Amino acid sequence: MTGRLLRLHLRARGASAFVAGVSVITLLAWAGGTWLAGRSFLDGPAARLPVVVLAPLLAAVLLGSTLAGADEELECGTPLRWPAWRAGHVLLAVFAVAAALVLTGLRVPETFGAHALARNTFGWIGLVAGAAALLGARLAWLPAFGYGCAVYFARPRDTGVFVALLSWPVQPSAAAASWWAASGVLALGLTGYAYRGSAVSRRPRPSQ
Repeated sequence: MTGRLLRLHLRARGASAFVAGVSVITLLAWAGGTWLAGRSFLDGPAARLPVVVLAPLLAAVLLGSTLAGADEELECGTPLRWPAWRAGHVLLAVFAVAAALVLTGLRVPETFGAHALARNTFGWIGLVAGAAALLGARLAWLPAFGYGCAVYFARPRDTGVFVALLSWPVQPSAAAASWWAASGVLALGLTGYAYRGSAVSRRPRPSQ
């Protein structure tokens, strides 16, 4: 019974389109990372920073559209433990995206490779999930995309803990503070979305 409900849930949330999109992102991340790391005129594996920031961000943006159903009020009227289902939805996406993207960065994984891809997957998905609880699934991508662009173009050179916390997407994976920041964002976003759901579900229906 649970397996059937899971299949219906994933189908209703557009999981097949999400998986297809993540597959394309994974292939592009592998191709882009390999090309950047192999150019003699660049910084070797460290040149993969754009891939490390952008690939998990795009996957998280795709996830945003799956965080609400066609009729959230109707879904929430079903006798299911929705906090657990929402948390499982996000955690399954985290595992799937991280597992796929990590495979693209196994060459020198500690230098803007597999480790940073996993960390940024945690952070970006957490940020999108939290934004869905506040802004709704349709706009959940906006804070993550805006923050990602700002941090990437700023690229602070200070290596202090405070800067590492604020600029976790562009930090080397050896920066422990960046992991704490990304994990904290995931925990907060996951908790907020699990218990509140998408903000769409709280919009009043138009009067008849």
